[in-house]
Amino acid sequence: MGTPQAIETLRQRASLLRESLQKSQTNTDSMVTILGSFDHRLSALEAAMRPIQVRTHAIRMAHENVDKTLKAAEVILAQFDLSRQAEAKILRGPHEDLESYLEAVDQLRSNVKFFSSNKSFKSSDGVLNHANNLLAKAILKLEEEFRQLLTNYSKPIDPDRLFDCLPNSLRPSSGSTGDQADGNKNPSTSNQVKSLETAVYKTPTLIPPRIVPLLHDIAQQLVQAGHEQQCSKIYREARAYALESSLRKLGVEKLGKDDVQKMQWEVLEAKIGNWIHFMRIAVKLLFAGEKKICDQIFDDINFQKDYCFAELTANSILMLLSFGKAVAKSKRSPEKLFVLLDMYEIMRELQPEIETIFEGKACMEMCEATLSLTKCLAQTAQETFGDFEEAVEKDASKTTVLDGTVHPLTSYVINYVKFLFDYQSTVKQLFQEFETANESESQLAIVTMRIMQALQSNLDGKSKQYKDPSLTYLFLMNNIHYMVRSVRRSEAKDLLGDDWVQRHRRIVQQNANQYKRVAWTKILQTLTVQGGSSGSSSALGSDGGNSSGISRANVKERFKSFNMQFEELHQRQSQWTVPDPELRESLRLAVAEVLLPAYRSFIKRFAPLIESGKNPQKYIRYTPEDLDRMLERAMSSASDPKPVVTGYPAAAAPHPAAYPTAYPAPPPHTAAYYPAPHPNGAAPPPAPYGAPSRLNTIFLRRLLAISIAFFLLIALVVLILWLVLRSRLPAFAVSSASVSSFNLSATQQLLSADFDLTLSVRNPNHKMGIYYDNLVAAVLYGTDTISETNLPPFYQGKGDVTTVRGRLVAAAEYVDAGVAKGIAADRGRGDGTVNFYVRVVAWVRFRSGAWRTRRHVMRVYCDHVPIGFNSGTATVGTLLAPPKTCLVNL
Repeated sequence: MGTPQAIETLRQRASLLRESLQKSQTNTDSMVTILGSFDHRLSALEAAMRPIQVRTHAIRMAHENVDKTLKAAEVILAQFDLSRQAEAKILRGPHEDLESYLEAVDQLRSNVKFFSSNKSFKSSDGVLNHANNLLAKAILKLEEEFRQLLTNYSKPIDPDRLFDCLPNSLRPSSGSTGDQADGNKNPSTSNQVKSLETAVYKTPTLIPPRIVPLLHDIAQQLVQAGHEQQCSKIYREARAYALESSLRKLGVEKLGKDDVQKMQWEVLEAKIGNWIHFMRIAVKLLFAGEKKICDQIFDDINFQKDYCFAELTANSILMLLSFGKAVAKSKRSPEKLFVLLDMYEIMRELQPEIETIFEGKACMEMCEATLSLTKCLAQTAQETFGDFEEAVEKDASKTTVLDGTVHPLTSYVINYVKFLFDYQSTVKQLFQEFETANESESQLAIVTMRIMQALQSNLDGKSKQYKDPSLTYLFLMNNIHYMVRSVRRSEAKDLLGDDWVQRHRRIVQQNANQYKRVAWTKILQTLTVQGGSSGSSSALGSDGGNSSGISRANVKERFKSFNMQFEELHQRQSQWTVPDPELRESLRLAVAEVLLPAYRSFIKRFAPLIESGKNPQKYIRYTPEDLDRMLERAMSSASDPKPVVTGYPAAAAPHPAAYPTAYPAPPPHTAAYYPAPHPNGAAPPPAPYGAPSRLNTIFLRRLLAISIAFFLLIALVVLILWLVLRSRLPAFAVSSASVSSFNLSATQQLLSADFDLTLSVRNPNHKMGIYYDNLVAAVLYGTDTISETNLPPFYQGKGDVTTVRGRLVAAAEYVDAGVAKGIAADRGRGDGTVNFYVRVVAWVRFRSGAWRTRRHVMRVYCDHVPIGFNSGTATVGTLLAPPKTCLVNL
């Protein structure tokens, strides 16, 4: 039952589902029909809309084209506006506002580039031509502005500004550069060289810093516009003129070999000293400054600045080096050696900086020229060494020192060698130019040894000019002793060695012995009795004889002969000189040790024979004490009364701080200055008839009267000037003095000490200043120099008081036995005071406004400067009761 019902239900549901499917199919078919009709309608609508779409697209494209065209037009119009603005600025010129002018040039160049890349415009060619023409005018105006700025700000630099850029040690106010007319400087000592090496130079401001960027921008525009050649020419002309004018204002001259050859030595020496300062100023200040501003102006610009710098400095370099080459190639002479060494020194000192400043291929010629001059100076200096040695050996001057003292040639050569050792490091470098380092060390010793040997050979020849053999030996003794003493107290001792010193001391002693033998043997023979006993007394015989067989007449003849020979010898030798006090005293003692005992013995033995007769004083004129006093006077009467630093006569004293003066040449022939005498000594012939008329006589008298009046007027003017401007000598005093590290070995005769002196110098003149160009100070014990040194030069104003300090060091110096004993004895006394002597030699010039005196040699004597020591072994001492006033002589 249940099943059929369920089937019926299923059947009903299936029937309903079938009906639903049929309806759905019917709806689907209807929808398909409707959609088909829509498709036909849409196709028709699309066909109807297509023309509208085409027109809409065309309108949109036209709008976009209009926008693009407007934007392009705006850009072009903007370029036109900028071009008009730039044109207005360019037409006004760069003087008012250079920065805006440069911006306008940049804008104009941008416009040219824009129109050059957009030549499709109809008017682009015209616009481009206009812009190019305007740009060309702008560049020409920039050229003119570049020239104007460089001309206005490229002025010669005054020497005072350059001196302010130098280190203090080289400024004229400190006395280092000196007066431009005669200032000299010798930077050869170690302290001076070190101070120069550490000296700070301030590069001068050649162009104001605010102008340099403007010149850089203008140069950049000119180079971009293709005007590199014009830019270089303008820069070269302006800067070269300023540089050369600065050098000329400084005093640089372009001199050649002929000009140098005609100069007197004093003038040439002064010009060489100035040239050394000029080279240092030119390289370290002017060339360095030119290099600096050249790099700044043409920085980051495609510009050959090295060639430009080389060309603008070429004439200045040539001007400076021409004088150096002229000196190097001029006629060689001994006195030129030291100025050649000074010039060689400065060239070696400046060579690294020259290579830095003139770097690159463009400046190679400048570097090669300076190197060539350095080598030329070295070559000439080395050849001068050989010339000097040959000149010393072959010197044939007829100058004869009549008193047998130190010959001028000896003092000249010794001063030359001493001065040579001030340049020891320079000379070694000079020898290294041509030899290895080891050879150069020994070359200086070899050269010095040869010079001393040449001097000794020449002195041997000169000694043979004396007719008196004893004067020959005295001359050799004085000169060789001077050589030994000078070498022993200089650096030459280390180079020549102790063997050389000892060997020549023996030669001095040999000549002294020969002098004693030759000079005094004959007179001693008058005191010798043949076959008699010198110690026995004898009785007189009836005939006036004695036991030794000598008659009273023979004894009288002996006394007369002795008196005559002694007086003649005393008179002759009183004109001779032994300038060294110690040598003079030892020689006197040696003669006295031989003469006085023999005379005493002769007097003791034979005086009774004479005294018992008539007029004994006629024969016995002198006592032994009289002979001793006369010997002392004879040995000292011709010596220099004024003590000098070296213990030698002033004429032979070493020149302490200037180039050695040349050995005096023979005087010019008299015929060049005086009329030749009449032949055979006859009187001149009478004047021709009618020559001396009355009119001529009156004229000559009037001319003579006018000349006398003129000379009297000049003398009066000179006298007035002298009375108004007469100079007074400065006052010197030792205000403080101390010694440390004092060590004396009496056995080895070696002394070490470190003296610290302070001198107070007062200028008493109220109208004159004083230049102290060169000063040498020395400490002595008695007449023996312990140590000496150079003091710094200075200028002293009217009425000024200046303090000068000096340090004098003696490092294991050999002293004479008398000095060692004297110092030891002084220190061993109760107060322990040692009296030293201070000597100062100075070259001074007095100046009042434009009036100045020539150089004078001033000597300062500070005697008996007491240094107190606490004990005989103390190493430190100080001045007692300062200040110690000094004596000043001119």
